[in-house]
Amino acid sequence: MSFTNCKIISKQTLPSDYFACFADRGDAGHPVSSSTLREFARCPSRWRGGYVAPESEAKAWGSLLDCLALTPEQFDARYAAQPKTYKNEKGETKPWNNNANACRSWNAEQVGREIVRAKDQRNAESAIRRMVEDELIAAWIKSCDCQVWGAGQWQDDKSGLTIPVKCLIDFVPRADTEFCKCLGDLKTTRTAGVMAWQRDCYRMGYHFQAAFNTDLYVAATGEDRNTWCWILSESYEPWEPGKRMLSQDFITLGREAYTRAIENYCACLKANRWPGYDDNDEAVQSWTLVAPEPWMTGAELFAPRFDFDGAADLPEADNPDIML
Repeated sequence: MSFTNCKIISKQTLPSDYFACFADRGDAGHPVSSSTLREFARCPSRWRGGYVAPESEAKAWGSLLDCLALTPEQFDARYAAQPKTYKNEKGETKPWNNNANACRSWNAEQVGREIVRAKDQRNAESAIRRMVEDELIAAWIKSCDCQVWGAGQWQDDKSGLTIPVKCLIDFVPRADTEFCKCLGDLKTTRTAGVMAWQRDCYRMGYHFQAAFNTDLYVAATGEDRNTWCWILSESYEPWEPGKRMLSQDFITLGREAYTRAIENYCACLKANRWPGYDDNDEAVQSWTLVAPEPWMTGAELFAPRFDFDGAADLPEADNPDIML
């Protein structure tokens, strides 16, 4: 089992090109990425049913920062910067108000582009300036090709299937730079604190992504890339940045995880069966037992105390009919 017939499709890739798909989920022609496999692994049935993570401010912020930091030349094609003011029917200049007729008309004209508030654009630009104040981050960004699209096939021995695979890598340092053995990604985060983000890396499957994308890229190019790095940007002022490098142990863990996921994916394709949450070894006649975890049985040890030995010391009421 391995990546085969891989190649680099493009650099500075438009998201609309990369995410275009002409095969439905559950079809062997549906291209598989690390994000596909991570969602599949969480619940195959939910993924097969069409699950897409809901839109959120955090998701929109990450996409905006990616565009301005990695492919700023695409901004005008992908985004419409919302004006600060508009003119009403009387010709008066007013602060932008999406309920006003002129503002509604402008919004309706932005077909195919995402509307971004002027404040959000300014904040994203501030976050990027904050990042490149770090000399190492600035040097890293200058050394990289961005949004590099790789594609190929995965040949699965257990199922006998060969399926299409793809990846989109934020940062690919060029071969003539000091970072030539690295690949990397830009992540927005609530906290870039070392211990907290390390746990987020595992919980969100970023090590899975790193191993999958590295192996596909190496299969496409034959280059010696063995290090994965992240540039982090906290998603609130003062937009504190961070720099992280994935350990080889973590890469190995990610490789084991994506290999297991893609084998299971191919098994589901071949059998056309997609397990749900309750298809697990602990389920009894398809009912999953909900039982207390060990820490729950001891939770009362940390609860407030209510054994008031000093009750006799309470002050007496002046009026005996009033209960304290």
